[in-house]
Amino acid sequence: MVEAVDGDAAVYARRLDRSEEVLVGDVERMRPTGSAAKVFVLLALADAVASGRIDDSVRVDITAELQRTRLGSGVLRHLAPGLAPTLRDCATLMMIVSDNIATDLVLDAVGGPDEVNAALERLGGHDVAVTSPTVWVMPPGQFGMASVRGLADLWALVDRSGQAVDHVKDITWRHQQRDGFGRLVPFSPDLPDFGLISPLSLWSKPGSYPSVSCEGGLFQTSEATWVLAVMADQLADWGNGAAAAGPTLRAEVARAVFETWANG
Repeated sequence: MVEAVDGDAAVYARRLDRSEEVLVGDVERMRPTGSAAKVFVLLALADAVASGRIDDSVRVDITAELQRTRLGSGVLRHLAPGLAPTLRDCATLMMIVSDNIATDLVLDAVGGPDEVNAALERLGGHDVAVTSPTVWVMPPGQFGMASVRGLADLWALVDRSGQAVDHVKDITWRHQQRDGFGRLVPFSPDLPDFGLISPLSLWSKPGSYPSVSCEGGLFQTSEATWVLAVMADQLADWGNGAAAAGPTLRAEVARAVFETWANG
């Protein structure tokens, strides 16, 4: 699958309940993440909330100036100015619809990229970094960088117990962008609303922009738990819809790993 992509791609997966790994391509090279790095910001916020440094019920203002100067994905830039969501609302929008304005408000609240990176290091992250507020430019302008192994290992932190982890899981469960990891596996975040259980639990965050496609996540069934990261850059196919090369690679790899590990 990786060799078929016109670009530079890599895959790293690791079972958390036993010692098994999948490594394809250069899993150590630092690559642009796009919006997949928004989980870095979420982890820093969750850590600050759990320690009492930040109250995420505080409201922030969505001003016309903010909407005019912060471009990219999401919905807040397209709504009337004057909204005052809480920081937790912003964190939710950052993850489920990849809202850039919401991301930058959370990033500002935790103290900027340096504070996020310091929090990730405290939590045990490696080879992952937020480099700037959200950007909406062609490479080499970046918002986040990571190695494929580092991105997957960061999601292993979400498998831990504790208030911060619960905060992250609650928000990332409802992600709406399912053209990648969530497309070809039996994951439905809406089943609990009907009192049903999804056969697969999946917490993930994708990111993409022209020539870049990336996703990391945590998978769990009744028999197994694993983390997975798929990253590709220098892609000839610049699309980010379901039929594009990047999302298709992410979806097919996620299904292959699921079929291998899901049942123990």
